[in-house]
Amino acid sequence: MTRRTIVIGDVHGCIDELERLLKELSAGASDRIISVGDLIGKGPSSRAVLDWAMAARAECVVGNHELRFLECWKKGVVPREKPYDLETYQELGEGYERYMRFIDSWPAFIDGGDFLVVHGGFDPRRPIAGQDVKTLAGIRRLKDLDVPWYEEYRGEKLVVFGHWAQRGKPIVRANAIGLDTGCVYGEALTALVLPERRLVSVRAKKVYREKDEWR
Repeated sequence: MTRRTIVIGDVHGCIDELERLLKELSAGASDRIISVGDLIGKGPSSRAVLDWAMAARAECVVGNHELRFLECWKKGVVPREKPYDLETYQELGEGYERYMRFIDSWPAFIDGGDFLVVHGGFDPRRPIAGQDVKTLAGIRRLKDLDVPWYEEYRGEKLVVFGHWAQRGKPIVRANAIGLDTGCVYGEALTALVLPERRLVSVRAKKVYREKDEWR
């Protein structure tokens, strides 16, 4: 039996939806679980989601929200850039140092052999290994071309990413799949099951954070 790889989209602290999604997938010890990042921030239960990731030994790539927290942690300052950063920091409480050490161990991308997992994306005109973490965690469009990065990606290896929230419907292309379906905004939490490329989603319980603009 082929071992499944389950790649989970942006959770943003939505622990209830994450638990329902894992139940829907019948996820077990034999599955490889990978997160596209942005496990924390905006939603109600960042601490619970990090506890799950630790207990499940999930493989996680750094999202832009984790990266922002890491930068503050390494500078010794409290994260306050976004209005919800302080909420998340306070929620992590006495476990903050432990959680930050855990997040600091996450890579900027995971090469699974026949697939790549990255939070935001990359500039497909250059090797991904040479690109900085801020690009990998935060890119959406190629600024000089003003197009989504994945539209210029010509490689055959599947790239699975998050970061670019869609209204409950993932981005699906032959060589790129975007899993951020806006759970924290009241839409859905989505996972990709490999190697069969099956998409599974659960609806959000509620709107946890209003979204200013859908891209």
